[in-house]
Amino acid sequence: MDTVILACNTIKDEIELAAEKTQCIHPIIWIESGLHLVPASLRCRIQEELDKIDGPRRVILAFGFCGNSIVGIKTGNFELVIPKVDDCITLLLGSKDERARSGKNGGTYYLTRGWLEGEVNIWEEYRSVLARFGPERTARIYKVMLAHYKYLGLIDTGAYDLPGLMPYAREISSTLNLELTVLPGTDLYLKRLLTGPWDDDSFLRIPPFTTIDLANLGVCSDKPSVPGQLGLKG
Repeated sequence: MDTVILACNTIKDEIELAAEKTQCIHPIIWIESGLHLVPASLRCRIQEELDKIDGPRRVILAFGFCGNSIVGIKTGNFELVIPKVDDCITLLLGSKDERARSGKNGGTYYLTRGWLEGEVNIWEEYRSVLARFGPERTARIYKVMLAHYKYLGLIDTGAYDLPGLMPYAREISSTLNLELTVLPGTDLYLKRLLTGPWDDDSFLRIPPFTTIDLANLGVCSDKPSVPGQLGLKG
């Protein structure tokens, strides 16, 4: 075993499908969803798993920069391959350009089944606020919080039952006064991440015994970078 994958559980459906298509048999270590809320917590959790790795020459990190959560991570006796994306949305849409196009006509709040089933998601947050503050105050809160959003973008990644999720998505979009739109996803970026080649334009290759800093990232992402978290727009 010369390669291991460290991946976010939020995109488990999509990674498993891409692995099946590419016949990728590298072992996958899953990191629980929801840690993106606090980049320092995600950083510690990733580092915890990296510190356990002994033997593989390469670790593929199936995460985005996620609010610079990977800054400060230290590699061991292995190369670390990381996609050059702010978050997993770009991985599922296929490119930064496609990400930009999907949100050019208004702020988009992105969802997949993985984000809706995660430990923290927009619908769970809404219902928690509703139970605490009641319908009128909750409506005012979310009007302010979603002021820069126009669409609820459900990404059709091909890795889950889209028609089965549509009633759920319609309920969320109607409640939050967002226009539901289905966006075509692709697994091309994920398949390249799993198998290579890892070109410099799309991937970082961090050498062994290196501490990642902002110079490695090239571009800093200091905004909230979590699909299903307020602050993330197209």
